[in-house]
Amino acid sequence: MGNKDAIEYALKVLYSKELNPESENISGETSDLSEADMEYALAVVEEYQSHSELIDHMIESHLINWSMKQLNVVDKNILRTAIAEYLKFGAPDKRNMIINQAVELAKIYGGENSYRFINGLLDQALKEK
Repeated sequence: MGNKDAIEYALKVLYSKELNPESENISGETSDLSEADMEYALAVVEEYQSHSELIDHMIESHLINWSMKQLNVVDKNILRTAIAEYLKFGAPDKRNMIINQAVELAKIYGGENSYRFINGLLDQALKEK
C-alpha cells in the first residue's frame, strides 16, 4: 500500500490530464509498474476524478490569500494525489506516510520550497478528514 512508484505514476497522470484533458495515460511510463502498482495508481486517479470538487475544496480551504488557479500545476497535483490516496486508502496510521511521500515528490518535481508548503497544507487538511 502506498507504493512510491504507483503514487508517482498517479501524479503524472493527474498532471497530464490537467494539461491535456483528453489524455488517457502516459505512454511508456507504465513498463516499470507491477500490475498491483498500476491498479493502486489508477484507483488513486479514479478517486480524484470521482471526488475532484471535494478534494479541490479541501485544498482551497487551506490556502491563505491564494486560489487554486494560482497554485503551481505540479504542487496542485501532488496535493490532489495525496488527498485522493488518503480518502481512498487512508487510515490514521497511513497519514504520515502519505504526507511524507507527497513531500518527497515535491522535492523531486516541485519548486524550491514546494515541499514545505505541501507538508503544511496536507498536515492541516488530513487532520480534518
